[in-house]
Amino acid sequence: MTIFFRSLCVWRRLTPLILACICAAVSVSFAQAQIAEAVSTAAPPPSASFEFSTITGSGDTITATWVPVVDSSGTTTYKNITLLFHVDSSGNLTVAPGYPKVIPSPPPLVSSFRVGTYTGPGSMSNYIITVSGPGVTTGGATEWSLAAASGTPYYSYPVSATWYVGPIASNPLAARLKAAGITSTAWSYGLGGSSCGCPEWQANTLIGVSQTGNALTIVSFTSNGDHPEPIEEITYTLKP
Repeated sequence: MTIFFRSLCVWRRLTPLILACICAAVSVSFAQAQIAEAVSTAAPPPSASFEFSTITGSGDTITATWVPVVDSSGTTTYKNITLLFHVDSSGNLTVAPGYPKVIPSPPPLVSSFRVGTYTGPGSMSNYIITVSGPGVTTGGATEWSLAAASGTPYYSYPVSATWYVGPIASNPLAARLKAAGITSTAWSYGLGGSSCGCPEWQANTLIGVSQTGNALTIVSFTSNGDHPEPIEEITYTLKP
């Protein structure tokens, strides 16, 4: 009986120490969890993504437009950056004083394109497309897209397309437009395609898109090669 009493007394003396150790362990685990959560939710480090910008060179000057820059809070802004080099008699390059010059990129270009569901003309009223946008792409152009709605005949055209609002020089397809001799500013240019089997609406057809009120007109510049003028068109109407 005495032995049991002594053991019980020892247990009672040890209990506060054990509880203190448990509390300390719980506190350490909680602190570690808080640190892990803070690390996981921390904003990404400040950075610049030149791979998503438009970079051009002329003479001794390099220009990068629409460079995405992320600050410490995770907010993205866009910058235009100009870098001028000096060349010495030995051919060594040095950055000219006062460079690089960094200014905010201009606001994204917008247009009167309207999102929503459109139907084809006349007997093509079962041609149904959905227009979505805008988004900003390389060079500050505004990007729009369309896709044929479920149930639309496979031979409708175009069944998908993407186009860009802005000067031809800033269009991602600028080189192709120039090669085709296209200079008109009446259209916003992009790519479209269909499964209709007609040469004017094959995959990667060069298209022009414009909108007047509820009417969305799409033209094709491609048929066995690109052409400087539209060779086929279709006009869709926005559903109320």
